[in-house]
Amino acid sequence: MTNPAVSMLKVWFICVAIYFLLPFQLVEKQLTIEGLTVLGLFLGAFFIGTAAIRPARLKVGLHQKIVFARTDRLLQVVSVIAVISLLIDLQSKDVFDLALSYELRSDQAAALMAGSASESSMWFQIAFLTYPASYAYLVRVIVFDRRPNLARLAAFGLLPVLMITLAIGGRAPMLYGIVVSLAALGARRTFMLRQYPGTTPRRLGPLAWLCAAMVAGGALYYFIAVFFARAETLGGASAMFTIAEEIWGIRFRGPMASLMFSTLGEDITYVIFIFTWYVVQGFPMGNILFTEYSGPMQLGVYGVDLASALVRRLDGELVASHFDTLQQLGTYGFLPSAFGSLYVDFWLFGLVICVIWGALCALVFQRIRAAKDSRWLLFAPFVTIGILFSLINTPIGFSNGLMTHVWLLVAFLAARQGAPIATRSTPVIARRTTSLGPSHHR
Repeated sequence: MTNPAVSMLKVWFICVAIYFLLPFQLVEKQLTIEGLTVLGLFLGAFFIGTAAIRPARLKVGLHQKIVFARTDRLLQVVSVIAVISLLIDLQSKDVFDLALSYELRSDQAAALMAGSASESSMWFQIAFLTYPASYAYLVRVIVFDRRPNLARLAAFGLLPVLMITLAIGGRAPMLYGIVVSLAALGARRTFMLRQYPGTTPRRLGPLAWLCAAMVAGGALYYFIAVFFARAETLGGASAMFTIAEEIWGIRFRGPMASLMFSTLGEDITYVIFIFTWYVVQGFPMGNILFTEYSGPMQLGVYGVDLASALVRRLDGELVASHFDTLQQLGTYGFLPSAFGSLYVDFWLFGLVICVIWGALCALVFQRIRAAKDSRWLLFAPFVTIGILFSLINTPIGFSNGLMTHVWLLVAFLAARQGAPIATRSTPVIARRTTSLGPSHHR
């Protein structure tokens, strides 16, 4: 895990570079100095938060052995609840008809904008609250188990994510699961080097890498299939470029675009356009919000799924009014970035939240550097992807992030610290008998 301030700076530098290097053009709007200044304020607030946490003193010698028996039992039970709930909910859906899934998502978006109450089943609502526990389980196993049990990993970590992805017809849960698993591999290396200093960390075996490649390949195929299913319902890739220009307010034109169309073809250019647009759209959309949004503070209705769902049930007209303001700006339905989301929900008071966010990220970073309590490595992948997905929304706003972090905190608190174990003075042979998780206590 790298310094959060450095990571945030790199992520936003790459985002801005992609936006200007590829032939994206705003149709009726333009980037403003005012918007860029507010973006700089939010980034600065995050950096101030990271600087507020004093560097940790490195701990040499003993640290506590972590026992995850309670954590695993809890997360496994919650994941099973999510799977059962989704099995019941999916009985009434044709999840393999991507065109139908797209229409369903469009209907849901229209209902959200109108402020009407959700028509999702009770079983889906239960699953929505419970499936994020699978992310915490993925990280727990990948980071801390020297020999991860692939069957359990698939059953309690991957299956709920796959099923919720099919249930909503979207891509965010699967994308989140893949990225958090990749980030967990980095935290795994840190833990293994700490647990077995002077030795080469055990790498994942060929079967594990094959399974990972199959999951990643299947997810990529699903993402592209969803994009083209959407395009086909609207007239193909060519029609999507027209829609992007006339409705989204973004065009893909210029000498570079012409070169891409002529050498790669329309379909491949469309895939590049749509994938990169998901990465960069928070930059121009956030700029529009910083410059033009003058509506009331939405207090989480815009940026947090659960807050939006709750307020829809209490005051649907308020939600409709809020989102209509965004529709008039041409930003509704687009990814606003974490800072655009905070600005709409809390105006410049969001800077305070940004300082707290930076401080929490730095706290995790410094606790991990202290090398005393390895439980903090549970947070590392989520801090990393929270910064990465700041291009889309806040850590608690993207892909049901609020519930994800609730279950992550539960997993952290449920883990127990055992007796101290040596990390640098004990011979390597002795250290190899140290338990890394509940699978060694059977």
